[in-house]
Amino acid sequence: MSLQIALEKVRWLTAGLLELNGCDADIAQDVAEHMIEAERYGFPSHGVTLLPKYLENIARGDVTPNARPEALVSEGHLLRYHAHNGFGQHAAKVAMNAAIERAKEHGFCLLTLCHAHHLGRMGHFGQMASDKGLAMLAMSNVTGRPALVAPWGGAQARMTTNPFCFAWPFNDGRPPMLVDFATSSMALNKARVMSVEGKQAAPGQVIDAQGNPSTDPGVLFTSPSGALLPFGEHKGFGLALMIEMMAGILSGGDTIAEDHQADGSAHNHLFALVIDPAKFSDQAEAKGQFFADYLLATRPQPGGRPVIYPGMPEAETRERNSKTIAIPAEFWSWVVEHYARKGINLGLHPQTPALAG
Repeated sequence: MSLQIALEKVRWLTAGLLELNGCDADIAQDVAEHMIEAERYGFPSHGVTLLPKYLENIARGDVTPNARPEALVSEGHLLRYHAHNGFGQHAAKVAMNAAIERAKEHGFCLLTLCHAHHLGRMGHFGQMASDKGLAMLAMSNVTGRPALVAPWGGAQARMTTNPFCFAWPFNDGRPPMLVDFATSSMALNKARVMSVEGKQAAPGQVIDAQGNPSTDPGVLFTSPSGALLPFGEHKGFGLALMIEMMAGILSGGDTIAEDHQADGSAHNHLFALVIDPAKFSDQAEAKGQFFADYLLATRPQPGGRPVIYPGMPEAETRERNSKTIAIPAEFWSWVVEHYARKGINLGLHPQTPALAG
């Protein structure tokens, strides 16, 4: 069962629990805001239900809750940051804001960030860039945790989900083109949600611990575990290799070969190119709009839906979630319980009608 809860209430309570567990207020707000925006855009796998894992990571020392990113290099078009094991949502926000300003000044900025705890939803940073009229190409590898993805043709995991993001802005009121996907057949958190809900994976998405094809996402959480497969067979595998090298090595971070731990948590290294299209072509905006119009005018397949581009359905979902978001009742109970452990009685119950107010 899910509950519709006011955005500000979720933001306040989520940030509050992070603060109570050692985060500075601004870092807690950045992490909470990132998770809430993931919920609003329709990606609960990267939303507030990650909070229990994050608090566990704080307790274990897997993340340094008050660490702040350090600029190692700041020269013209180049920015390099070290997150010092801090929350990725905060570190990447700081680094991305700096890259946005640098791209506005110089036309583009090449940004890297290393040794961050989980960055969260990559599309969040694409949205940051597009909101400022900028395009972005970004990729991130994942280290610190067990390998999750089998190489094409392999029977055991050697890689991770290695997400990729592309954003292109429009200034005519339409949402940006926003491509955000894992190079695995699905994101691990999505597989976890599917497993909890008893849903089956599509053929070709996972293999079991013996390397046999499976449609049960639960094989990823057994011991020994199965593995995700690359999307698009050898094509997704090729992209994952590129991301491992570009993000893991050029950032000054690690690849999964150097840093994988059986009981570790996800850490990320980021490679991003932030671009001001107007500095490259005075026709960039007009041509972008013309191409989008051309694309959307495609005749749909018989009985199919109108053609759209990535970013459109997410923007509609965010608008529907402008005041409240759906939160699992069990998560809300967890929030109330953890405040109680800190001696704070919220006076709220999962069935309280006022939650949406």
